[in-house]
Amino acid sequence: MAKKKLISIVGDAFADVYCYLEDETPQVIVGGDARLSQPMTTRAGGSGINTSTHLCSLINNFGISDDTTLQVNFQTVINENDEYGKLLTSHARSHGFTLLNRRVSDYPSCFFGTGEEAMLSSSGGKSSGHCAVIVAKGERSFMTHLGCLEDFRGSHIMIESINDLQHVHVTGYFNIPGFWDGELKSKLAEIKQGNKEITISLVPQHDATETWDGGLLDVLRNVDFLILSEVEAKGITKYNDSEAQSFFQYAATYFNEKCPNTHVIVTLGPNGCVHIYNGVTDKEVKTVKKEPIDPTGAGDAFAAGFVYGFLCHKSQNKDNCVINAHALEMSMLWGCASGCCCVMIDGASLPPEKKILEQMLTDALTINEVVEV
Repeated sequence: MAKKKLISIVGDAFADVYCYLEDETPQVIVGGDARLSQPMTTRAGGSGINTSTHLCSLINNFGISDDTTLQVNFQTVINENDEYGKLLTSHARSHGFTLLNRRVSDYPSCFFGTGEEAMLSSSGGKSSGHCAVIVAKGERSFMTHLGCLEDFRGSHIMIESINDLQHVHVTGYFNIPGFWDGELKSKLAEIKQGNKEITISLVPQHDATETWDGGLLDVLRNVDFLILSEVEAKGITKYNDSEAQSFFQYAATYFNEKCPNTHVIVTLGPNGCVHIYNGVTDKEVKTVKKEPIDPTGAGDAFAAGFVYGFLCHKSQNKDNCVINAHALEMSMLWGCASGCCCVMIDGASLPPEKKILEQMLTDALTINEVVEV
């Protein structure tokens, strides 16, 4: 009988309102106007939703091993009574993962469908988080309302099935103020103490406050993998382009001093990704270069591919998980293939077809001269 294991994604969920600017549209300014190339559409989004969706698709299409089945749950905070919350719940159900709403509210879900929903909204209940996604010239920008997501706390994270838990992936750290300054750190330490075989990864996302702090470095003491973009890495390390050192030399030294036990994966868009550990950049992986249709969610798809690749290829001893070089390389390759597929699709939470991802992985293996074992 196959063993059942659990992956828990913890983080942000938003209803994304997509706005595709016409290519010739100048920069949008306050008080100005802009033309859209297609109607606005609202889709499930946020780093947590996107990662859960892509990870479930990978598991369903490719499996993990003959003796293990994996279940994905996603812990977040939404208002299940509003239209955005209903969209997010429906999306999770249709893509095969469990959405665990960790909302602590004066307005419990038992009101749903009783005719009292109007009273709830009129009395000031917070909405689910939602986001305007502006896509133009191969790039995207966001305008975000956190809504009830700002009430999410590290102490709200469930760890009841810790013996079955294989991996925890934290998304959108800088989007959730309730995770900052020790809140999440305490919970991750509790998870690690409860089961040493569990691995933990974290994606910080862009910090809208531009302070790039929130106690993140303390959190990383209990994180095995930090996955972030080059922009995010420069923000966190406070790197200045006038530094005498190259960015990667600087980042390698910085992360080795601040969180020496954390493997740092920096994504580089069309240039692939690099692995930083033990004070050096010890692995670079190239990706297949494609002309992007929509770059939204590419980092989340990369993270899903990375986690999937790691769980497929990691080794285990009797005490804990062993992070070996082959598992890291395959994780980075799966991440690049998944991220590259994502940019070829409109929307961040729509996984690619199996055959397309298979071909992308094959191409990534070829250009990196890797033989999969």
